[in-house]
Amino acid sequence: MKSAVLVSALLLTSLSFAQQQGQSPPYSTPPTFPREDRPQTQMPPDQEEQSLSTAQVQEQIERGLNSEPALSNTNVSVKTNKKSVVLGGTVDTERQHQLALRIAQSHAGDRKIVDNIKVQQQT
Repeated sequence: MKSAVLVSALLLTSLSFAQQQGQSPPYSTPPTFPREDRPQTQMPPDQEEQSLSTAQVQEQIERGLNSEPALSNTNVSVKTNKKSVVLGGTVDTERQHQLALRIAQSHAGDRKIVDNIKVQQQT
């Protein structure tokens, strides 16, 4: 008799627990993915870069080079066209050279980077 009561109690507890699992909790985490009922208004960064004109790309690269303190005493030139970005001039160190390349690459979009920068020999 005791085992029948125990089994019944266990069964009722299991059923009530299972019912609670099917209900949503009083709190929930908001979804981390975009909802489909809202139109996307921003273009991804890689597509934004492609829509920039040659002059805009050149201006952004020049602004990036000029605003970088590590490149303040260098002579780096930028020329852009639809297919490439040509960097020229001189820098003092390989670190400055790599920094100038990274700045150009960050704004070039699909344009090819042509590296004509010379690193001055330290004597």
